[in-house]
Amino acid sequence: MDDEYGPVVASYTWGEAFKDGAFIEIPPAAATAAGIGMPLAITAGARKEFVEGSDGDEDDRLRTVLSAVARAVKRGPDDEVCFVVPAEELPSGQTSTGADQLLAITQPGDSGDLILTLMLPDEM
Repeated sequence: MDDEYGPVVASYTWGEAFKDGAFIEIPPAAATAAGIGMPLAITAGARKEFVEGSDGDEDDRLRTVLSAVARAVKRGPDDEVCFVVPAEELPSGQTSTGADQLLAITQPGDSGDLILTLMLPDEM
């Protein structure tokens, strides 16, 4: 596939990222419960920072993350594609890497459908 920049020399699809574990699908029921009406993915790094833990409360932390993301999306303009969620609105996982925010970026997936991807700023 050539375009104005020349031939594609490498590609990495959403499907490959899910298979590799770089992206983790958030269950549609959890997204819907938070009021988010599109498919959601979270990077392994963001999941480790804000959702994982050894105390068994991962479902509660995920709900808190998704609620904070839903608020950020509602506050943003309709044509926005990147939403910033401050860390003080998010739960902390078992060991913090010092992330001070979570980004929620709307991007097309492999089939062109929009996916809201949650990631750490340094993963963008």
